[in-house]
Amino acid sequence: MSPESEPKTKRATRSKRPGNDALRNSLPGIALVLASVLPSALSPSPAVVGPQAVVTSSSKTKPAKAAAEKLFTIPINNLRDWANTVVVTVDGVRIEGHSNVHPLASDCELHFGAHSTNFQGDPDGFVLEPMNVCVQPFPGKTGQSNADWLAFANQITGTVVIVSGVPRIWPEHLVGGNEASNPNHAVEIHPLTTVTTGGKTIDFAPNIFAGDFPGGVGEATALKIAQQTTVTVTRIGDSADISFRAGTIGNFTVLNIVIDKTTIASDGAGSFRMDGEVVIDDSTNAPVHIVTAKGSPINTEIGKLKGKHGKNISMQALVLFSLSPEALLDAANKSQGTPVAVENPIQLILYGAPEGN
Repeated sequence: MSPESEPKTKRATRSKRPGNDALRNSLPGIALVLASVLPSALSPSPAVVGPQAVVTSSSKTKPAKAAAEKLFTIPINNLRDWANTVVVTVDGVRIEGHSNVHPLASDCELHFGAHSTNFQGDPDGFVLEPMNVCVQPFPGKTGQSNADWLAFANQITGTVVIVSGVPRIWPEHLVGGNEASNPNHAVEIHPLTTVTTGGKTIDFAPNIFAGDFPGGVGEATALKIAQQTTVTVTRIGDSADISFRAGTIGNFTVLNIVIDKTTIASDGAGSFRMDGEVVIDDSTNAPVHIVTAKGSPINTEIGKLKGKHGKNISMQALVLFSLSPEALLDAANKSQGTPVAVENPIQLILYGAPEGN
C-alpha cells in the first residue's frame, strides 16, 4: 500500500490539527440524527442488501461479470486474537523498509514494510501505517517536519519492535509488492497506534482523524464494495483459507453511515465496536460492522454518544474498508473443511467526520 505501487487517496490542503474541531462540531450536532430522520435505517426490510442478497434484473439486462477471486490465509490463532480486541499488539515485528512521507495528494501516511514470526499467514507480510504524518508533528515535537518522521523511520528500519494498531484485513496487495515498504500482504496494522522500540512507546493514536480528507474511492465504487463483497472461509487445520470477491477493491472513502447506538459496546480494552449500515439510497442499506480505535478523537466521541438517548446515529464519515476478524472467525469455527459464507463480512474502521461536514 504505497504510492509507488498504487496511490490511495486525494486530499485537499489542511491545517495542522483540523480533526478535533471537526469532530466536536459535526458529531454532536449535524451528524447526530435520530431514527426519525432515516426511518428505513437499521429496520428489517427486503430492501436491505448484503452479501447474501438476491439481485434481480430484467431479461434485457446483461449479467454482471463475476468478480475475480482473491485467495489468502490467516492462522486461526491470529484471528482469535484480532477478534478479541479492536486494537491488537504484535511483537517480534522486524521493520524491513519504509516509504517517504506521502503528500496530501496521496494518503498523508508513512508506510513500513515488515514481517513477524508471530504471523505466518499467506502472504506473510505486514504493512504498518501511522495516520496524518504529513500534517502532524512527530510525537514530542512542536511542528510537523518530514525529517523528524524519516529520522524515526530510519532508526527502526532493520530492528525488531512491538507494534499496536487495528488489524486491517483487506487483500489489495497479495502479489507484486516489490518494495521493502510494501511486501505482499493481506494484513496491515492500519491505523498504527503505537510503536515500542528501545523500551520507549511512541503514541500515534491522537493522529487518527479525518480532517478535510475526502477519501480516495468514489461513492459509486464504495457502495458497490459495501453491497457486493462476498467472502467464504474454509478451515484447514489451524488456518483459515479465505476467498474474497469484491470487483473493484478500495480503501479510504467517505460514506453516509447509520450506527445502531444500542449495539455500541466496549471491547474491554478501550475501543468500541458497533453495528451499522451504509446508506445506499432512501430505501436500501448495506449492513456493516464498525470499530473505533482507543486513543483516537472519534473513539472518545462515540463513548460520549453511547450514553445519550435515541437509537440511531447518522453521520457522514471517513472510513477504511476491512474485513471483520470476528465474522471471519465465526465462519472458520463453522467450517469443517468446507467453505462457509461469511455473514456481513465488511468492517469499517471509523476515522470521523471530514472537516466541514
